[in-house]
Amino acid sequence: MPGRRAEAGGRRRRLFILATMGVGLGLLVLLVLLSDGRELLRTAANIEPALLALPVALTVLSYAAMSRSYQGIAEAAGCRLGFGEWLRITFVSNTVNYLVTSGGLSGFAVRMYLLSQRGIPSGRAVLISLVQTFLTNFTLLFFIAIGFATLVLRHHLEPAALGAASTGVAVFAGLLAYGILLVYHRRLRRRTLLFLADAAHRVLRRLVPRWTPRRVGLWRFQHNLNEGLEFLFSRKDRMLGPAAWITLDWALTITILWSAFRSVHYPIAPGLVVIGFGVGILFSLVSLVPGGLGVMEGSMTAVFVSLSVPLEPAVVAVLIFRLAYYVIPLLVSVVLFHGVMLQAARGVASSARPISSRV
Repeated sequence: MPGRRAEAGGRRRRLFILATMGVGLGLLVLLVLLSDGRELLRTAANIEPALLALPVALTVLSYAAMSRSYQGIAEAAGCRLGFGEWLRITFVSNTVNYLVTSGGLSGFAVRMYLLSQRGIPSGRAVLISLVQTFLTNFTLLFFIAIGFATLVLRHHLEPAALGAASTGVAVFAGLLAYGILLVYHRRLRRRTLLFLADAAHRVLRRLVPRWTPRRVGLWRFQHNLNEGLEFLFSRKDRMLGPAAWITLDWALTITILWSAFRSVHYPIAPGLVVIGFGVGILFSLVSLVPGGLGVMEGSMTAVFVSLSVPLEPAVVAVLIFRLAYYVIPLLVSVVLFHGVMLQAARGVASSARPISSRV
């Protein structure tokens, strides 16, 4: 009976993933339909193939920087793996995360499994991932705040757009300031994490009760996150290197989008690129669509068009970004690291079965 229930749950999760992917593909089709077909084809035809090499090269460098950040955090935690191992783990876990956003087979679960196979204790593996995630998201907020500030200070905006951009600056600057405050106030940090865990449980229970994790699981997650932050703050000097690599990673990723606009012969200011990039990434992170398919492209394009970028170059540039940063790493993982991907998929799936049968 528990096995049959687990099988039915797995079938529902697969149907949910297929449905969300259908929504994402529908958004992509809508984006193309809203464009002028002839102008879209003309823009794509005018791309110089040599210029497409830059986004691809930047993607490789971005993944390498991401791998170095994981390696630095792991070494600070007393766990040593070679750069090549981290590069494989980063490629595989990230590309799996683009494909599957629920059902257990997430990038986080894959990373945990691959690290455990290399002798890293599960507690340390969780700590490494959570610290890297915190630093990554904090740095992303910093870049978005800079983008909005650049928009306010350097571009002539209509009153409504100026108000929206100024609000964006205030919101993201406030989030950054609160994040810094949490560094120095342990009690406030614990209360904040407890509040976020409880709020997440309430929201998920109302929206998707079938897939809502147990409250105990969320409390355990916030406890692990707090331990990760304690580790981070107790080794501030050892975190400078990983923080620098993460900053470089985001800078390279944003440059991929900037170079995509260059390849369609419509260069735009870096500040505008940062804003469109930040909004697109945020929407893709909060969406339930695997890899933010359609959601990221639609939100990025909407931002660029609102900033007076023509629709067709914006659509083509955003699709080039999707190809360079998401599709090509997926192909690299399948072709070069297919053995690691199969090992991770089987390992995570087998470890998830007994868990689901006990819930």
